[in-house]
Amino acid sequence: MDYADTNFVVGLHFRSANSGLAEKFMRRHAVPVVVGELTELECRGVFARLTGKSDSEAWERLQARFDDEMWLRQPVVWDRVAAKARALLDRFAPRLTVGSMDTMHVAAALVGDCPRFLSFDAASNARVLAASARLAVWPELSPEEKSRVVR
Repeated sequence: MDYADTNFVVGLHFRSANSGLAEKFMRRHAVPVVVGELTELECRGVFARLTGKSDSEAWERLQARFDDEMWLRQPVVWDRVAAKARALLDRFAPRLTVGSMDTMHVAAALVGDCPRFLSFDAASNARVLAASARLAVWPELSPEEKSRVVR
């Protein structure tokens, strides 16, 4: 199972620079995609902002994907995710600037036993944190991102 960050899900529902890559990934990989409650909550805000309404067609398409067993909704087990996020911050925050929500996403992926983190967000260090925590990251890290991975 792969953990989808918000920007990956948004790329599948709205035309963006990354839409083609996200669509290609979905065609080529026959593994379930995990959409955590954190991702779903962020998507609700982004979808509403992009469409001007909270129950847009794009939102309904996302909700319908959960009926397909290739898309799985991951409930947040807050105590486990928070504990994992604290451990990630303790280990990596002294050498890597990363936001709380991004840390929670990576923690959720780890708690959910997802081996791969799907994200286009090269600006926030979420991808770098995921790689530092030994998750595979898609798309592959850039050379600049690789130079920031903490081991």
